[in-house]
Amino acid sequence: MTSAPAEHHYAYAARRHYEDAVYLHDDGRIPNADHHFGFAVECALKSLLLRHLGATMNPKKGGRPSPKPWVPTSDGKARDFGHLPWIWDDVALMLHGRSGSALAGLLSGSSPFEAWSVDDRYLDGTAVVETAVAERRTSADQILRLHQQALLTGVLQ
Repeated sequence: MTSAPAEHHYAYAARRHYEDAVYLHDDGRIPNADHHFGFAVECALKSLLLRHLGATMNPKKGGRPSPKPWVPTSDGKARDFGHLPWIWDDVALMLHGRSGSALAGLLSGSSPFEAWSVDDRYLDGTAVVETAVAERRTSADQILRLHQQALLTGVLQ
């Protein structure tokens, strides 16, 4: 890994996964497109957590750098941010009452990634429903657009 900060890597990974997802979706490769739309959203949310919502990748209590973003809790523990679908709700809760109203509004509804799982990459793909992937693509479009706007302006809207 380069010396660039984690939020940089998450931002570029979000864009890379999104572009691959669009290519695969347009080519009819629905299960793989679904996988990449999920990772694009997950990476964009992690980038925003690190840039705007106080998350860190710093070591926890003198350990090694964390493999995932986290925030300290009021009881001195760490709250980790992992994969979809959980990170969707976690970010929505963190945005409640904060800046980022456009993202908060988007995340406050039901998540099109509720049934998405990182583990689906090991399955044969027959359970992937094209209408669900189309909804995930729309959601990824919106989240990546807000993410890009935040990168350009420095403000989470």
